[in-house]
Amino acid sequence: MKSKKISKVTAKKVVKKNKHEHSHPDHKGHLKQLARVKGQIDGIEKMINEGRYCVDIINQLKAVSAGIKVIESDIFDSHLKSCVREALSSDDDIDIQKKIEEINRLVYGKTKGKK
Repeated sequence: MKSKKISKVTAKKVVKKNKHEHSHPDHKGHLKQLARVKGQIDGIEKMINEGRYCVDIINQLKAVSAGIKVIESDIFDSHLKSCVREALSSDDDIDIQKKIEEINRLVYGKTKGKK
C-alpha cells in the first residue's frame, strides 16, 4: 500500500525506486486540459480529411501547441517546487547531481559538457 503525503505544492505520492523514496506530484489535474488538446487534435484530423484551408489547420495546430506548453510549464513548475526542492535539501549528492542534469536536459536538451 502506497502512503500519501500532502505538500504545499500539490498532493504527492511516494514511489520507491533504487532504495530511495521519491515524492512525485499528482498531475491528474491536467487530464482535463489533455482531453481538450486531444479533442483539438481530433478536430485537426477531421479538417485535414475534409481538405480545409491550410491557414485554418495551422491556427488549430498553434492552439494545440499552446495548450501543450501550458501543461508542460505547469508540470515543470511543480517538478521544481517538489522533486527538485526535495533533492536539493537532501544530503544525497548523487540525487542532487541527477536533478541538475535532468534540468539541463529539459531546458537545453543536453547535459553540461556533453554535445
